[in-house]
Amino acid sequence: MNNQPLNTNLKPNKLNGIFLINKDTGVTSHDVVFGLRKIIKDKQVGHIGTLDPLADGLLVCLVGESVKLSDYLMGSNKRYHLTFKLGLETDTWDITGKVLHTFEKTVSEEALRAAILDFTGEQSLPIPMYSAKKVNGQKLYDIARGDETLENFEGPPKEMKFWDLKVISIMGQTATVEFWCSKGSFVRSWIYCLGKKLGTGAVMTELRRLDIGHYSLENALTLDQLRKEMPTVDVSVKKPYFLTPWQALQGYEILQLDTNETGKLRSGLVSYALSDRISKLNYKGDLFCFQDTQLVGILNLAEKITVRRVFVNS
Repeated sequence: MNNQPLNTNLKPNKLNGIFLINKDTGVTSHDVVFGLRKIIKDKQVGHIGTLDPLADGLLVCLVGESVKLSDYLMGSNKRYHLTFKLGLETDTWDITGKVLHTFEKTVSEEALRAAILDFTGEQSLPIPMYSAKKVNGQKLYDIARGDETLENFEGPPKEMKFWDLKVISIMGQTATVEFWCSKGSFVRSWIYCLGKKLGTGAVMTELRRLDIGHYSLENALTLDQLRKEMPTVDVSVKKPYFLTPWQALQGYEILQLDTNETGKLRSGLVSYALSDRISKLNYKGDLFCFQDTQLVGILNLAEKITVRRVFVNS
C-alpha cells in the first residue's frame, strides 16, 4: 500500500476515498451504506459488489467524490470462502430458499473432492432467478416472485470463470471451499451446477468474501469497530481500512499532470501538451490522471481521447 497520507484537502470532516467494511450476516449491503452514512455524517456513500444478507465479508464502500470510481472498480476479480450442502435444491439455490427437491443419493469424499477440483475454468452457467440481474429491463427476482407457476429457477446463461480452487474441508455431504472468480460470476450458480452434475442437488449455506482485486478482508472493519474508531481517528495517519483515491488506484494506469494540464482537465478539456504526451503512451483504456496525489480526472483512450470523469478536489 502506498504511504501517502489521507486526503485532507476537502471541506472539514468531509472524507473522500474507500472504506473496507466487514459486513455481518443478516444485513443487506444497503444497510451497511446507510450505517456508514450515519457514522461519517455524509450522504455521499456507495458500494461495489453487492453481498446478499446470508453472506458476510468484504464490502468496498466509496465516500465523497470517490463514488464516481464505482464503475471503474466494479470489474475486479473476487475471492470467496463458501460452504455448501448436498442433498437438496431450493428456489434461491441457498439454504434460505423454498425446498424444491431432496435427493437420497450421496457421494464419497473422494468423488466430491474430485468433482470440486474439476469444476474450474471458464463456464457458461445459468444465473439464479433470485438475483438482481436485469433481463429486458426487469430484475430476475421480480420475475421469480411474480410467477407462482415457475418451476425452473435457472436464469439466462452467463460466462463465468473460477480458478485457484481449494478444498478446505469435507464433512459428510457438506464441503467448504475457496476460489477466485471473475466479475459478474455467481457463487450460487457454481454450487447449483455442481450439485446438478453430481446428481445430488446442492445449496449454499455460508458465504464470505475475502478479496476484491487487491482489497482484502484482512484490512476491513465492521461498522461497530469503525463507529468506535471514527471519533478519535487522526486523518493524517494512514489507516488500512481507509484508502485515498491515490492509494486505492495503485495498480491501475496512472498519469501525472502539471498545473496547466490539471486546470484544463478540471474544466473538462485536454490541453494540446497533454494530448501529445498521451499519444506517445501506446495505451488503450482508462487512464487515471493525478496532480501529485490528487485525482483530477479519468480519460478513456481509444480512437480518440474522451474525458470520462472530472474530480474537483480528490
